[in-house]
Amino acid sequence: MKNEIYIKYMTDELLEAIKKNPSTVSNYMDNNKIDNGWLKKIYSGKLFVEKTLKIPDFELKLSDKGDYKEVDFENSVILYESLKDLPKYVLSDERFWAWINFEKCYEVALQAMPIDGSKTRVLNHYLFGQGKRRSLFFGVMSRCFYRVALTADDNLDDKYLLSRFVIANPQRFRELSWRAFSSKTEIVRGVIWAQKKAIDEYGSLYKSFFHTQIAKFVSRLGSVKLLDAMTESYVFQQTYDFITKLVQERQEIDL
Repeated sequence: MKNEIYIKYMTDELLEAIKKNPSTVSNYMDNNKIDNGWLKKIYSGKLFVEKTLKIPDFELKLSDKGDYKEVDFENSVILYESLKDLPKYVLSDERFWAWINFEKCYEVALQAMPIDGSKTRVLNHYLFGQGKRRSLFFGVMSRCFYRVALTADDNLDDKYLLSRFVIANPQRFRELSWRAFSSKTEIVRGVIWAQKKAIDEYGSLYKSFFHTQIAKFVSRLGSVKLLDAMTESYVFQQTYDFITKLVQERQEIDL
């Protein structure tokens, strides 16, 4: 049995100090990719506060070649398995993910999303600079978690089949994540299944710019039928038929 640890939140005071000094923080992160001790220079008080909830302790992997794509899928699954039993109010809290990004997974987060002197990356990918819902899918570690949380399926022999599919090409998921329906597992999985079947069948005829059109189509679908009433199979069939139409239209243009 794995050791358990208490989760932590970044303190409100440290969080505010980072938000007020994003340029300074980005410089510290660029120059300290392993050690987060510089946080004490941003705020000298308490940095993180321990909460009463426990999770299995975990350690994410680094790519020896510096190519995070090599470990993205494995790390995303580790994150999901370690955090999936936490309450939703924790998994949507900026202070929780700030602890993950700036302490628990600091070195890995910087390999996944280097700062490169960008203060906007600090605010948008390490904190909730895009607002709560959108930031969960912008966040360097939170998006890894949610890509698995919304695609894992216990009914499959390989429960992470769709997770592997979207992580191999994040664009397959990214356009969906900006939409209000992105929190509905049945809708997301239905769309991803349709994409996978279409890519398997149509190959290079499936174009990357379809992703934006697919997301818009599903949004329109939700405007005429209650989101809660749409089953995974319904979304799959509607989306697959729409993609087939896109492919056919594209073929006519190329003739």
